[in-house]
Amino acid sequence: MQNLKLKYGDKAVVTGGSSGIGKAFALELAKQGIAPILVARNKENLRAIAKEISAQYQIEAQTFSVDLSDEKATLDFLDEIDKQEIGMLIHSAGMENNGSFTKISEAKELQMIKLNVTSTYLLTNHFAKKMSAAQKGGILLVSSLVGLMPSPYFSNYAATKAYVHQLALSLYPELKLNNVDISVLAPGLTDTNMVANNGVDWSKIPMTSMQPSEAAQIALNNIGKKATIIPGFMNKMMVMMAKRVFSMKSFSLLNGFLLRKAISNNKL
Repeated sequence: MQNLKLKYGDKAVVTGGSSGIGKAFALELAKQGIAPILVARNKENLRAIAKEISAQYQIEAQTFSVDLSDEKATLDFLDEIDKQEIGMLIHSAGMENNGSFTKISEAKELQMIKLNVTSTYLLTNHFAKKMSAAQKGGILLVSSLVGLMPSPYFSNYAATKAYVHQLALSLYPELKLNNVDISVLAPGLTDTNMVANNGVDWSKIPMTSMQPSEAAQIALNNIGKKATIIPGFMNKMMVMMAKRVFSMKSFSLLNGFLLRKAISNNKL
């Protein structure tokens, strides 16, 4: 594992830090002596994670209950922490909608765009400016494997995650000039609450689930080394097949066929 404290400093913002990959990031950072600034909506979960970090690593984690799909709340949070010296941003907060594009409510889709796209822009913009001025820092955005390929029944989610991926990839050379690292993690199926409760029977699709801790460790060991971080051999193979073996049209049709078997009928 890279020495992230030496490289970036002793504080890191972790969004989505109350569960899943975000929680795994927070624990890995605390293990290295980096104090995580945890951002999520659920106050009880945030307090529980902060207590766990304090007991296990003797690190004090700050907690902020923020709805990052609310632009004003996001900007208020950034204003509140503006005076702190923060060397890392790990933006893993996100939400997913799935099902037929014409059946998902506009309100849910717009909320997802605000969380997955708008908050990503606001947070990345804020920290890119601060870190560029300091000539030091690391940004890790969390996209998804579906953001790299056609994903029927996850169409708007895939589009929001494609934004995350392209933003990080395009900023990679820009920020390198300022000694700031930016990478994007594109995990596949991961054992999180979001996946467990999304109405998809993943056992009907030939995919292997990964633990959040494994994805977090791979990401943290490769931030700054790789622009796009795809954890797991099968995930890498899937992206390769989508881009080099099939045409995008053919892969979209195949993916749609597989996902139709797994998604609840009431969502189709």
